[in-house]
Amino acid sequence: MVEEKQAVLGQAVTALAGVGIPIAEACASVGIARSSYYRRSRGYRHYRPVAEPIPQHRRPQPTALSEEERGAILDVLTANTYAGLSVVQTYWRAFDTGAVACSQRTFYRVAKSLRMVGDRRRTRNQAVTSRRTPAVATTGVGQLWSWDITELIGPTRRDKYYLYLIIDVFSRYPVGWCIEHGEMKQRAVTLFTDAIATHGIPKVVHADNGSSMRSHVLIDALHRNGIVTSHSRPHVSDDNPFSEALFKTIKYDLEFPSRFHSIEHARSWIATFLAGYSNHHRHGSLGRQTPASVHHGTTATIHQQRQDTLDRYWHDHPERFRRRPTAPHEPQSTGINTHLLSQTG
Repeated sequence: MVEEKQAVLGQAVTALAGVGIPIAEACASVGIARSSYYRRSRGYRHYRPVAEPIPQHRRPQPTALSEEERGAILDVLTANTYAGLSVVQTYWRAFDTGAVACSQRTFYRVAKSLRMVGDRRRTRNQAVTSRRTPAVATTGVGQLWSWDITELIGPTRRDKYYLYLIIDVFSRYPVGWCIEHGEMKQRAVTLFTDAIATHGIPKVVHADNGSSMRSHVLIDALHRNGIVTSHSRPHVSDDNPFSEALFKTIKYDLEFPSRFHSIEHARSWIATFLAGYSNHHRHGSLGRQTPASVHHGTTATIHQQRQDTLDRYWHDHPERFRRRPTAPHEPQSTGINTHLLSQTG
């Protein structure tokens, strides 16, 4: 159909060209690209689409640098004489001494291909972001916990309350929480002690790089229980997505107060919200099941009930469906940066 339409449009362009209208104007008037018309017109039958085209980066380039020339550029880039200099500064200093014989753009392109470009300033952010990317997977409840602390606004700008929240990553179930006037390392230890007593010992606890999360008091307490600790890279919020997502769910709730009247008000509101979230919120990543049903192992029963209901609908009114409806899948394995685990095998 597309070829036939293109052929008709090409004939229209040819007809217009026959009465003296330029090809470009004729193509624009009928809505066809000039290059397309040229490829399909009788005078350009030499064009033949390639069955398996070779990508540009794999084609041999007659003007490309030789291995010896690339080697000379690499020698300049790694020379101690130019250590600490930018690529541009290195190029022009080497150029003035006759050490390179290429353009600045070529020199920079080689440096970029070798990952020798970028911001090299000695800033705090850059110094710490070189930590290894965390990668942890979980296939069931009780394997991976994530925790964080977020601020809640009190009656005035100076009044801030701090919500400590621990969740089971597989079920998104809050296994421990508290609200205090500040971030206190020992309070975090107590919170984890209570959570472990109630829900058991997880294999891994993941957190970001806050002072409470990296405190030796907490880490030592977790290690004594045989728990592996994992931490995000600084200033990379995606490394702790589950805690951040729940904080957003809390603060974007339509009933979330713009300010809490007191710490008791904050504790009461959060308790009510987390109870509703755990027992009634149908989570998209949990097959529209609640965190509580996943945490307590009732997902298979609920999934079967849903499928039975859909089967009855399908049996009673098959004309309303194109195919047999299926209930949302049960929760799948998840984790933090799991794509890195699949790449490493």
